Amino acid sequence: MLKIKTETGPKLTAGAFDVAFDEFETVKEATVSFDNPAADGKVFGTDVAISGTIVTVTVKKLDVTGIPPQPWANAKTADVADMKFTVIADCE
Repeated sequence: MLKIKTETGPKLTAGAFDVAFDEFETVKEATVSFDNPAADGKVFGTDVAISGTIVTVTVKKLDVTGIPPQPWANAKTADVADMKFTVIADCE
């Protein structure tokens, strides 16, 4: 069964936040989409890890304003304060 949960401006720890799907026994697969308002020279990307019913979303940012661009780094809570993340999980 597909389940969708949304987080707006999540608090990040080491660039990551958790989304719990505790009403199910397990999460088989998950994906995340997000909006990116007013990025101001930053590009964002996400990685997803699954452990039982917990989906951990790691948010990375790339600052493209410098030459050369800065390498990918974990985003901070302030970077995602206005962003909405939607996690879609295939649950059992």
